[in-house]
Amino acid sequence: MSGRSIADVAVGDELDVEIRNASRAQLFLYSAATHNPHRIHYDRDFAVSEGHPDVIVHGPLQGAWLSQYVTGWAGPRGRMLTLTWQNRRSALPEHDYAFRGVVRGIDGDVVTLEVWAEDGNGTVLMPGTATVRLPSS
Repeated sequence: MSGRSIADVAVGDELDVEIRNASRAQLFLYSAATHNPHRIHYDRDFAVSEGHPDVIVHGPLQGAWLSQYVTGWAGPRGRMLTLTWQNRRSALPEHDYAFRGVVRGIDGDVVTLEVWAEDGNGTVLMPGTATVRLPSS
């Protein structure tokens, strides 16, 4: 099993960009799977009546995407130790969102990452940080 090691990483390295895009069906199914009955996630008319431009992507779903982004970068032998994020703007279905990151620090085998998701205009929707333990080789 290969993957990223601490020797492969330097402060300032940029993580590869990943694009995520939620379909309306995915939002409905995520609501059902998480027992979240809030209609802003699957009923457009209701979401608009609440002041949203459309249904909105669940904050926890965006967090799950960010977690997948970090663990995907770390690889099968890496371990995510911490992940924090803030949902600052709403994400809408059927729009592309870019997940990005930068290595901000290395302490032994622990890497500190700055990670975020942004819309097509470069507006940050959810800034975050993560720490990851990487193998030595």
